Amino acid sequence: MATKKVKEQARKVLKDVFGYDSFRPMQEEIICALMDGKDAFVLMPTGGGKSLCYQIPAIMREGTGIVVSPLISLMKDQVDALNACGVSAAYYNSSLKAAEAKDVLERFESGKLDMLYVAPERLLSKAFLAKLQKLKLAMFAVDEAHCVSQWGHDFRPEYVRLGELREIFPDVPMLALTATADEHTREDISERLQLAKSQRFTASFDRPNIRYLVAEKRQPLTQILQFLDGWQNCSGVIYCLSRKRVEDLAVNLQRHGIRAAAYHAGIPGRSREKVQDDFLRDRVKVIVATIAFGMGVDKPNVRFVIHHDIPKSIESYYQETGRAGRDGLESEALMLYGSGDVNLVRRLIENVENIDQRRVEVHKLNSMVAFSEALTCRRRVLLGYFSEPLDHSCGNCDICLDPPKTYDATELAEAALQCVREIKGHFGMGYVIDVLRGSNNARIKEHKHDKIKSHGAGADINADEWTSILRQLVHHGYFMQDVSKRAAMLATKKAEHIGTGDPIMLAKYQPGIRRQFKRLGMARDELLFKKLVALREEQAEKDDLPPHVVFSDVSLTEMSQKQPADVAGMRLISGMGAHKLEEYGDVFLALIKKHSESKASKKTKDNGKDIPMLIAKGPGLNETQTYTLALHRKEGLTLAQNAAQQGVSEVTVLRHYVAIIRAGQYIDVPAFIGKDFETVMNELTDADPYASLTEIKADLSVELSNEEFRLVLAWREAIGVA
Repeated sequence: MATKKVKEQARKVLKDVFGYDSFRPMQEEIICALMDGKDAFVLMPTGGGKSLCYQIPAIMREGTGIVVSPLISLMKDQVDALNACGVSAAYYNSSLKAAEAKDVLERFESGKLDMLYVAPERLLSKAFLAKLQKLKLAMFAVDEAHCVSQWGHDFRPEYVRLGELREIFPDVPMLALTATADEHTREDISERLQLAKSQRFTASFDRPNIRYLVAEKRQPLTQILQFLDGWQNCSGVIYCLSRKRVEDLAVNLQRHGIRAAAYHAGIPGRSREKVQDDFLRDRVKVIVATIAFGMGVDKPNVRFVIHHDIPKSIESYYQETGRAGRDGLESEALMLYGSGDVNLVRRLIENVENIDQRRVEVHKLNSMVAFSEALTCRRRVLLGYFSEPLDHSCGNCDICLDPPKTYDATELAEAALQCVREIKGHFGMGYVIDVLRGSNNARIKEHKHDKIKSHGAGADINADEWTSILRQLVHHGYFMQDVSKRAAMLATKKAEHIGTGDPIMLAKYQPGIRRQFKRLGMARDELLFKKLVALREEQAEKDDLPPHVVFSDVSLTEMSQKQPADVAGMRLISGMGAHKLEEYGDVFLALIKKHSESKASKKTKDNGKDIPMLIAKGPGLNETQTYTLALHRKEGLTLAQNAAQQGVSEVTVLRHYVAIIRAGQYIDVPAFIGKDFETVMNELTDADPYASLTEIKADLSVELSNEEFRLVLAWREAIGVA
């Protein structure tokens, strides 16, 4: 099929079935490769749109697409979502009763399925392979492909045999997909799945909508409760290292009125399934879990992920934090970091019998510690681990939002480079620090490194500070750590410019807790959004589906912003495929229409001008505030006249105006601010959502007093924008 025709057909499926107007980066190229019968290896972040890369070719190609997935819950959720879009998909696993399994196989054998999800052990059984050889297969998609590799953070022995598929079905295209794989893991996956010659697609690992925060662990329950105050009634996951911590924290959150539930492998299967289902259906808002939870959860509106304890690896951290914000909306990842947790993980690693595996895990933990203690942009460290350079600071992590003080560390970098060159690249960071600090331990004497020039060159700096310096130099790309050589420090090409180019500015070592940052919120009609959420829950309950399968938060946000009046307008909403439009379009349109009419009917006139309905965000008015409102409305007094009549300052009257607006009473704020009102409103909408109000006010192009600024903020809140 010609590429142009394939692209046209793929875009039609994207819009008609899934309701999206355009592909994300690389999706179209991957689909075209598979349509051309080629294999592909895809590295794409969680929430980056991996599923569409195999779902669309499976719909378009002749035969059934086989999707290999490690978890039953993940299969069910994906199949529910596909069925809701009108796609013929099913799963075949141990959760099915005999009659259900028979029905799925009959549909599969008669060619009625576009996609069949199956676990690797079921797929590779002799009986199933024999069945596959008699049928027309569109493709194989191996999801969570890092499970194939012993270098991966989630190695599964049953995945190793999947390489046999390439030998048994040489003409069926294969797609391997993962969101978390460093360079060693990628090569191992390619080799084991026999995909060495396949085209490799590597999307950016960056998830710009997630803000990364790390705080020193002090009073974890208090810290978590303070954090949750900013995400009330939102879905989130809290990860803990042990089952006991999971249960204790879940109970404490419940005592504080939070709809939380515990999840770990020690809880009976049916209870775990119920917790997971309650979370997917928004009956439970916060899951407190061990790492047993999450890989099988495809819930796009998780707004936050908290790590109560440090994860074992950056891959685990990346995958777990990646469960937040899969819909692309603003989300946060908070990690509480304590040295005691690091020691606990080290002890767990010491119990690993395989020496090579233990070495790999120690390196991965050290990289995680380096991330946690980083004084450079967190996103730069995170992406650098996956060999993706970031040549600027992200502006959306705790380090960027509250930067530490910096200093010129060029001389220290020169000393580190000299040391790494002199010891000839066979030693790890701890050894390099010992040499620089002038240690005379037996190992250094044995290698005669007490005789080299760099020995003792940094004796006046303590080990913790040297650790911070070397980690920052790794994060900035001057050095790398080779896991295949016991995490040996090696100089990169960039290191050749140390001392010859611009000064190397590093952050001062200053462990401590980062401050909280304010969010402005989304520009949408909040009252309508809440009504749409309630209607979504009602429809989901009726159709026995998780709410996000009916419509995502993105779709509801767009509806509350654009407020479509007809089917044509509804068709422009993101995620509104033909099947969903037919199934739910009328009922959601009716709600939007009713809301618009309700707002219109509640409008009154003020000098012939419509007055919008304001949402009360504060308490009712006291006596003096009521008098101010009466003078303003009935007497028509200006600000200055109102103040003079009452014998108070104009600032006091302005404060009354703020209270009046917050009580849901009308004052014509746009007219009060004047010709610059729209400029101010637009600049507030575009403002950095993490800046403080002082910083936002300072960045405005229009000069406002503090009281005028508060008045505009109250207006935005009252009309449902803030």
